[in-house]
Amino acid sequence: MVAAGRHGRVLIADDKADIRNLLMARLRLDPQLEVVGEASNGAEVITKVGELNPTALILDLQMPVMSGEEAIPILRSLAPQLRIVAFSAFVGVQEGLRGSWCPDAEIAKGGDLKDLIQAVHRLLADRPDDVIEFEIGGFEIGLARHLVTSWSSLEQEVRAATPPGDPTADLLALTGVFLSLREQVQRASAQALTATQLKLSTRRATAQGSRRALAALEPAVARALDPLHSRLLEVLAGDATASPSASRSIEIQPLAG
Repeated sequence: MVAAGRHGRVLIADDKADIRNLLMARLRLDPQLEVVGEASNGAEVITKVGELNPTALILDLQMPVMSGEEAIPILRSLAPQLRIVAFSAFVGVQEGLRGSWCPDAEIAKGGDLKDLIQAVHRLLADRPDDVIEFEIGGFEIGLARHLVTSWSSLEQEVRAATPPGDPTADLLALTGVFLSLREQVQRASAQALTATQLKLSTRRATAQGSRRALAALEPAVARALDPLHSRLLEVLAGDATASPSASRSIEIQPLAG
């Protein structure tokens, strides 16, 4: 059950309006759950998670524009505490979704919706035990803004150069990291700050996948992202021996002047 005195804030994501309406009607019967919004594709999910701050996401995996599978690795750094329930027509899909791809739970479509509601309550009763905090360090605001916005164009180049069939979860995980950092830089810019201390909160598997993606970047791309690329490689490497349930903070000294 949801923790006493708290209401679960649920976002529903499915490309079929009739499924969204069915889920909304069922969830509204539960006084401990509040439907805060809906989305029809993964790109909308990412936007609405930032706008609505849900505590749980019921996510269809096969959607247009961006699938639910693609959204999961990105969301792990944008909303690491968010509980994600994959609501899919494919039984046993979670067995194929490992690491950054993996939702917190999976419920097959076509069954009793009571199972879905129970899964949401079970997940909201506890915080995830694999969230890790990283202190990345201090950056001059202009440099930070340039580096985090550069990733948008560089990511397209990297994806275009990725051979068909290669796993993309690590690259999507890294995209989520840069989106999280970009949000921090935007907030600092809005406050007219001249420097900012960047931090990262993410799931353990996502941190590992992001570091693999960083290490695999072509030298020219890595140089374009430095010194942030080097800083992230160093920081994310510090979790290599952390236990799955450990919450770990790794401090890096701010950049000089």
